Amino acid sequence: MVAKAETRVQQISHSMMDQFPRVGVAVVVINKGRLLLGRRRKPPGIDSWQLPGGWLETSETIFDAARREVQEKTGLQIQQLQQGPYTNNIFPDDKRHSVTLYVRAENTDDELSNIKSEADSEWAWYPVLNLPQPLFLPLQHLIDEHQSWLISGQV
Repeated sequence: MVAKAETRVQQISHSMMDQFPRVGVAVVVINKGRLLLGRRRKPPGIDSWQLPGGWLETSETIFDAARREVQEKTGLQIQQLQQGPYTNNIFPDDKRHSVTLYVRAENTDDELSNIKSEADSEWAWYPVLNLPQPLFLPLQHLIDEHQSWLISGQV
């Protein structure tokens, strides 16, 4: 009886998680006036260009998540982290909802390890005012709602 009750709780918890937004952390990595972007290889937003980032893990600080995600995805170390704005991202076709917290960071190393994760590939530096298209929805929201912060780091 206890096993059935635990299984039911797990099912309810899983279905409830689908009803709530997930929290992501994305990092605006700047190097010599250029922005680091990678192409997505899975939904939502297949073949769109995104900032390095991922899900905030339990008990992880936002800056720790930023450092971890950039290192895992690109091999780069980041410094001078600055808290930024957030975006609310609804993907109706994929039935997903996320809130992305942004961090701005500096990097002085041009060399990317080009670590390919299941979600991204083709990491490269792009001029902030000349980004490739299409952009991943959260990045497009960031540009639409907080372009001055993206360019200058000033909220």
